[in-house]
Amino acid sequence: MKRGLLLATLAFGGVLALIVGFRLETAGLSVLVGVICGVLASLPVSLVLLWALARERDARQRLEEHRWEAQRPAPAAPPVLILNAGRESERLPQPPLLDMPAARNFVIVGEEEEQADPRRGAQPATRAGGDPARMTDTR
Repeated sequence: MKRGLLLATLAFGGVLALIVGFRLETAGLSVLVGVICGVLASLPVSLVLLWALARERDARQRLEEHRWEAQRPAPAAPPVLILNAGRESERLPQPPLLDMPAARNFVIVGEEEEQADPRRGAQPATRAGGDPARMTDTR
């Protein structure tokens, strides 16, 4: 079937070429031959350009894939759990507790000062050794 269709197409093209060839003048025939030769001459250049563009597109696509892979964060490692089933846990000897320094008190400049003493609770601070009742707001 395909072979018959191909032969019919070639026969039709040949007959059409003969009819056009006998009816055209010499100038018209030379123009037609020039157009056909020009198209045939441009085919290799066009094919090479298409091949080069396809390669460039593939290279660009691979570069974009590498960029996306580089920007994607690495997957987080799953947590490692060590189960010590059936045995009593072995404890390391604990160092003796050292004297821990007292908690630090912080004062925010511009705010009302309070002294935090865990034994007495929060007490208002005095200015320059004065009485807390005499403190005034200087705002």
